[in-house]
Amino acid sequence: MEAPAFISEPLPLAGARNVRDLGGYPFTDEQGKSGKTASRVFLRSGALTRLRRRDFDYLAAYGLKRVIDVRSNFELKIWPDPFAKRPYPGVEYTHVPMMDQLNSNGFQGLLPESMFAVYRDLLDEGADGFRQVWQALDAPGCSLFHCRAGKDRTGVIAMLLLEAAGVPDDSIIADYAATERYMGRFLRAQRIGVSVLVRKKVPRCLFEAQPVEMERTLAYLREHYGNARRYLIEAAGCDEALVDRLVRRLRGRA
Repeated sequence: MEAPAFISEPLPLAGARNVRDLGGYPFTDEQGKSGKTASRVFLRSGALTRLRRRDFDYLAAYGLKRVIDVRSNFELKIWPDPFAKRPYPGVEYTHVPMMDQLNSNGFQGLLPESMFAVYRDLLDEGADGFRQVWQALDAPGCSLFHCRAGKDRTGVIAMLLLEAAGVPDDSIIADYAATERYMGRFLRAQRIGVSVLVRKKVPRCLFEAQPVEMERTLAYLREHYGNARRYLIEAAGCDEALVDRLVRRLRGRA
């Protein structure tokens, strides 16, 4: 029986439940050499609004040096990021707004039929945002990137990082789907709240992290862009040396 794919556990924070390290995942490089992704380099997360003082201290001790917030201006007005509102010594805050058709506009307008549709549109229409995120990630120490739940915009960023580093699909998909385990109750409550707001039931799939959504996204990435590296360089306009640096850091070879 095949062993289940490794999934990183959330950091033990009192005010956030889905802050996870991208370290520990298997990868195979271009020469066929295998390894495990490095810890304390990149963290993925949901909103940090409810972090407590001991959480700030924990993250500082963990090596956090930069927070990259990809939520919209609309979201920031309702849920301000504590690192922007009350800067923590030694941690730089960067805002790169990315639109996801859901949280970023308060669920107004037509809702997408699947999360794959959201991720496809992020790749096709959000290339400039990904370039800005990659530039912000190119900093010493540990960088944390986050949206609201840490599922969608954050999930696509994590997918691109892991795929570019040579992490296999089953691990990328498992990393994405782990949000369902750690944030399922929050996502279900969010769906109820949104249904009340828009006065109709919204598709359940929009508040889940089902593996098939990331499977379809990976397939789309390769069919239309080749792979994450080509997407970042050719579509997003990232400097090739920048992509190489981030890949080396994630592989622990910086």
